[in-house]
Amino acid sequence: MTDIWENYADFKSNSILSSRYYAFIAACFKEGIKTVAGSTVFENALDIACGAGDNTLLVADYAKTVTGIDSSEEQIKKAKSNPALEKIQFEQADFLSYLPDRQYDLITAAWFHNFIHHEADHKKVAKKIASALADDGAVVFLFPSDSFTSVKSTDYFRRLDWQQAWYENQADSVRGLFSFQGSPWDIMTCWQPLFLFEKYQPYFELHFLDTKKLCVEGGFVDESYLNPTFEVMYGRKRKGL
Repeated sequence: MTDIWENYADFKSNSILSSRYYAFIAACFKEGIKTVAGSTVFENALDIACGAGDNTLLVADYAKTVTGIDSSEEQIKKAKSNPALEKIQFEQADFLSYLPDRQYDLITAAWFHNFIHHEADHKKVAKKIASALADDGAVVFLFPSDSFTSVKSTDYFRRLDWQQAWYENQADSVRGLFSFQGSPWDIMTCWQPLFLFEKYQPYFELHFLDTKKLCVEGGFVDESYLNPTFEVMYGRKRKGL
């Protein structure tokens, strides 16, 4: 069976436009981690849906020990073969069935929530993250924004060689198919950001990063740019959980 993520690393750098888009994502993800870390360094961290480890490397700047998990065998293989990531532990695992062997001070997840397709699973994920998080532990989540499914975004992504087609619109989500650089089509569910806030806030004191401000201050605005197509939500575990 073909792993749809086999060529993802190539896709992310296949053009100046792609590289610039993913550089902005990395900058915002890192800003979220920096915000929850402050002047401290976390003892250990877990990066969910770590892929080939690009974002996990950013986590490692703020934690002494880092574990990355991803359901893609191909992505984990690439992460383990990267000398720059040799101090990070990588495991192939689906977080819904993953059994953490410790509690973490920081748990991060980028482009993970859009592969949760059922509302009930968000409660399971939220509870599992909270139980795997140490007291006063921190979380950073990056996921699609309201603008991700817009016509303008779809046209923009097509220039990156990312195709998407949306076929189901609900009050709290939009579901569709995506393919990049000729990969097999797969399903993605884009949940409304405030829906995710509502589902996760019983377990975490949450805030949203101002991605538009970072876009401007980081010099990512140009004639081809659009409103940021993702949100960064961060916070701390609620006391008493």
